[in-house]
Amino acid sequence: MSKYDKLFEPVTLANGVQLKNRFMFAPMCDDSSDGGKVTDQQMRYMKPRAAHVGIADTGYAYVNDSGIQLPGQLSAAHDSDVPGLSRLATTMKIGGAKAILQLSHAGRGAGGSVAKGERVYAPSKLPFPWLNYDVDEMSKEDIQQVINDYREATKRAIAAGFDGVEIHNCNHDLLQQFFSASANHRTDEYGGSREKRMALPLAVLRAVKETVAASGNPDFIIGWQISPQEKHGDKLGYDVDDMLAQTDEAAKIGFDYLNISLNLSADYSNSVRPSYDIKVKGTDLSFPAYYRAAVGDRVPIFIGSNVLTADDALAAVTDADGVYVGREMLMDPDFVQKIADGQADEIINTTTIEHLKEVGLPDGFVENYADTDGSSRVVSYRNGIPLPGLD
Repeated sequence: MSKYDKLFEPVTLANGVQLKNRFMFAPMCDDSSDGGKVTDQQMRYMKPRAAHVGIADTGYAYVNDSGIQLPGQLSAAHDSDVPGLSRLATTMKIGGAKAILQLSHAGRGAGGSVAKGERVYAPSKLPFPWLNYDVDEMSKEDIQQVINDYREATKRAIAAGFDGVEIHNCNHDLLQQFFSASANHRTDEYGGSREKRMALPLAVLRAVKETVAASGNPDFIIGWQISPQEKHGDKLGYDVDDMLAQTDEAAKIGFDYLNISLNLSADYSNSVRPSYDIKVKGTDLSFPAYYRAAVGDRVPIFIGSNVLTADDALAAVTDADGVYVGREMLMDPDFVQKIADGQADEIINTTTIEHLKEVGLPDGFVENYADTDGSSRVVSYRNGIPLPGLD
């Protein structure tokens, strides 16, 4: 017996599919595709990290060419993407993980689309002083096209042999922009009240759900990823109860697991605590406990962020059903297996650029996430991976 045995218990999703353990390899944006197509580097990177988890997510895959956040992002926007995605899905499933293709649209943040000369759009045309390109307000035709693009991307995921898709309804992508009162100033059926602002995310979920039903595969998984709240200083895009209401409506449509995206910089709690253990502000409830009101016990909840040790992972599943691990598995692809083998004290949780390359991180990932001098062509996420000698 080990105190970590709970981490290796199976998890049953809402559609009855069983995961072999409570670990998820978190969706990480490796930014190393070749014009959206899967590369050998991405295959080498994913294979060991998906080998021992119950469920493995790709990084965000854009659903159309106006939704590309960064150059090198994975594509699910074209039928020509399917052969590469099929290779990736096969690799991810070798160790028994359920392979999930995460679907996204960057909305106003589609700098990668700008680089390709594509049009960029958002719910409303507002001043975006941090952007150096124009952003159009979406027409109703644009909105219907996006809904259909999620539908078509789901068909490609099915054709490629993925076990499911995860809808990226968080981290300031287009779906979150529609739900945010600070980003969505529309006066039609897609803006204004909370109910109208959630119309597009729910329409996307409904389209994906219908596509899966039409495929005749009841085991195909639908994941739903959320950011619990959105705050910009004194500006509130939406609060925790707003997202609770959206999640309740989404659960009525149906999804198979809830992935709650948390981060240390978010102002969720008055106290300082690890992000996987933070409480909903003003309550004694963890985020999984709070969101049980929307999804009940039939939909498992995954939570994580800043999980660097076996004890961190165990703490995360105190209230949640599963734990997603990202940064730590970049540094140590054998994180899960070491816990299973009773070698938790051998987990590597500091790193160097050289080590990251040795453990198979693609070049784009190393450049964008472990940039130590600010020279990245896009943006430095150097604080995302702890490097010796850096604050």
